[in-house]
Amino acid sequence: MAKSLEKYQRQIAKGLERAFQEPSHGMAVELDSLRLIILSDLHRGARDGADDFQRCERAFNAALAYYFRAGYTLCLLGDVEELWECRPGTVLQKYQHSFELERKFRQEGRYWRFWGNHDDLWSFPKAVQKYLGTVGLDGPIWESLRLEVRDQGTRLGELFFVHGHQGTTSSDRFGRVSRLFVRYVWRNLQRLTKMASTTPARDWVLRQKHDQAMYRWALTRRETGMILFAGHTHRPVFKAENLVDKLTRELEELERRPDGPKLLEQRQALEAELEWVRASQFQAPEAILMEAPSYFNTGCCSFGDGDVTGLEIADGKIQLVRWPDDADQPRPRVLNDEPADLRQCFEELRGSRRLPGGVEVPLQPGVSPEGTALH
Repeated sequence: MAKSLEKYQRQIAKGLERAFQEPSHGMAVELDSLRLIILSDLHRGARDGADDFQRCERAFNAALAYYFRAGYTLCLLGDVEELWECRPGTVLQKYQHSFELERKFRQEGRYWRFWGNHDDLWSFPKAVQKYLGTVGLDGPIWESLRLEVRDQGTRLGELFFVHGHQGTTSSDRFGRVSRLFVRYVWRNLQRLTKMASTTPARDWVLRQKHDQAMYRWALTRRETGMILFAGHTHRPVFKAENLVDKLTRELEELERRPDGPKLLEQRQALEAELEWVRASQFQAPEAILMEAPSYFNTGCCSFGDGDVTGLEIADGKIQLVRWPDDADQPRPRVLNDEPADLRQCFEELRGSRRLPGGVEVPLQPGVSPEGTALH
């Protein structure tokens, strides 16, 4: 079992390292101008029983209207269209208004698109022009991006954006075979059962294993001050700590305090919330403890209850948000207790990367950020 896990982690690390060493794009940005909303895994389909996105359409469209007006750059981190199950022309026809909302970002130069395993057709520029060009979204779609973050010209660290399927057997190495199975077998079953799909999203064993593999790889880049942003697992991870981890930690802290009526009530509430989250996210009772701020995951825009989760980066802070809010209103609900300060995250990761005299380790050889900034 341990050997199998190690083999899986090496496989994922190899895929992520390849994407890191050969990024589709590189740029640099001043921290104060960085303003991103990062969403992923819409799995936008054909509006039938196999379409996981249609429940989330309200929340997604409301979020886009909100972030466009607030001046954010929209970052769609892969698996935006469900092209393993659907023909691209069908998806484009069924969700024309969502594409109109995205096109507004593209027209203002505030639109980043990445391809994942379920929309890897967009890795071919001719396909992007042929299909997405009809809705005004032709343009670069990347596999990965290395974004150097600076403070008045001084390098603070680096953000690495990628869908997260890199290195997996079914999605990366044998994606074509998996695509045929999903389109001609799984989709028909989904239509009959209306069952949500997208592994590893529904398989907590695989999801935890994959989160852990991505986190472990990110740690190998810790000394370069790199933070990984990914999707794919459909499980939100904030500052390398998922919600189960957070609640487990809070319970452990309560256990160390003296007993009392109020403490008992708090413990009861936390234990109930913990079991609620475990069941709703199909997670194992064991938590993955990840403490270094080296890995964030968006969650997804195809939850069965219609919720959408994503990551906001603005004013030097990172927030994990959910749409709609607790009152089921079209507003963001912040899910983390405190925002992650990006400067502090970099400082924590860079603790061992300063040479004597305060001289910084240079950027990895072969990478030349373009020096462009976000709008």
